[in-house]
Amino acid sequence: SSGHSLIQPQPRPPPELPNEILLQIIQTCPRLTLKNVRLASKNLAYMAEPYLWREIVLVPNDSCILGFIKELKRSKVTRHVTKLVYDARFGQFFTHLKTYPPDPGVQWPADDKARVEALLDRVSQGRFYPYEDMALEVAMLSKALRILPNTREIRVRDYEENSNAVVTKIPHFYQKLCRLSRVDPGKVNFTKMVGSNGRSYTKGIMTAAFSAGLRLQSLKSKNLDARALFGVVPMKSSAAYQQLCIFQAVMDSLRVLDLSFRNASLMSTACHLDCIQSLLKCARKLKTLTLRLTDYTTTRYQYPDDELSSELSILLESSTGAWLSRPLLPRLENLTIEACICHSEDLIHFLKIHAATLRRLELSNITLLGAEDRRECWVSLMKYFKNQLKLSHVSFSGWLTNGGRQHWFVAKDSVSEDRLKAKVERYIVDKHIPLCPLEPLAIQANQSDVGKPANGKEWEGDITWTMIYASRMGGDPMDWQLTVPVFGAPAPGEADPPSATEDDVQSITSEFVQEGWGEP
Repeated sequence: SSGHSLIQPQPRPPPELPNEILLQIIQTCPRLTLKNVRLASKNLAYMAEPYLWREIVLVPNDSCILGFIKELKRSKVTRHVTKLVYDARFGQFFTHLKTYPPDPGVQWPADDKARVEALLDRVSQGRFYPYEDMALEVAMLSKALRILPNTREIRVRDYEENSNAVVTKIPHFYQKLCRLSRVDPGKVNFTKMVGSNGRSYTKGIMTAAFSAGLRLQSLKSKNLDARALFGVVPMKSSAAYQQLCIFQAVMDSLRVLDLSFRNASLMSTACHLDCIQSLLKCARKLKTLTLRLTDYTTTRYQYPDDELSSELSILLESSTGAWLSRPLLPRLENLTIEACICHSEDLIHFLKIHAATLRRLELSNITLLGAEDRRECWVSLMKYFKNQLKLSHVSFSGWLTNGGRQHWFVAKDSVSEDRLKAKVERYIVDKHIPLCPLEPLAIQANQSDVGKPANGKEWEGDITWTMIYASRMGGDPMDWQLTVPVFGAPAPGEADPPSATEDDVQSITSEFVQEGWGEP
């Protein structure tokens, strides 16, 4: 022994990463991973919770909404919620769930099976049916929103018209009910569960937001049925006027608005477009607007038709019947019109009165109205965009048509700069490009439509900007809709159920809280 005790060096703890690095990790983590990340340390939990709870998803069912209120009304995590998704797509969920047999590989005692079946019947009775009074829905949603005081964005996923669309982002509420029924959610065809037309869930959530006193900054509602939202009779009753006033109050604080109406649901006889104008007039702080009105490029509409009227003309009409001379939206910077039928002069005037602030424009599925003896010209319209607007970004997609030989399908995806779509869009924003790439397809002053070439060889475009020259005036059949998406196109009474106890119903919501109310 040397008499000197050897002192072993103590292992140093690993250095902690800077908060900036941890924050970047948290921001890029998938939701399921983020749930585990927050368990690593108090610091990570403190940083992860705002991201984990910033978005929640509710469905139109009293078990979901009341269960959410019961479990979280005293929780501190509700202060982190800034976005609420109200998913009303799956109105036929309970009907179709019964068609799936339980997993034969999982043991299911008879008592447990009876209890779950009674529970499912009870929960199925809690959904909000079409055409019924919405007072209960509004009362429950208002109470839920009051415990979410920092909610700034609401998104409504309403009944989807296209039953063949791919269904994504299934709410945990429905996934949990599948598991309770011993059915694998991954094997369930949720497309068949879409339904329950006839009720406007946007109407309910907007009324609840007004009741809760929320100052929303963003409202996005897809597949709106204007008949259910505004009514199918002229807006002259006191109740309809009061409801419109509630909608207008919600618009007051919005910066972002997306109103995408289901096709063929806007009725001029019911003053639906007048109601939309009333809403927009109250959105004085709005900077980003997305509108989807009527898409007349589908096969079930006949065009031209003397009864068709310009939708933008109604939005631009003042109380005296003349055009508005001041901006409808004085701060509008970004405008997206996903479907509309209008005259070119109406679109020009709408853009003109917003030219001082408008910087981004996206157009899709637009039909220009014109007389039989004179079609309206898309090329002239694009020249106006270039010369009179100060756009930093412009995008075209879907169908663009004048009802005649200017009938084009434009790819939605981003494309390389050598493609026609990119050239057209760059022409509009770049003042140094003098010649429009579509100049050969412009309507000349002495012509009613695009002239047919003398040699019979049509100008073809490319796969990003496809030309279709069929004309109804010549008697050719016109198919306005692709049968297969290409080039990046987006693409009563029941017997009383067995009773279930309140504890059974609330047991579902307790498990939801453990998994989180957000989307997977």
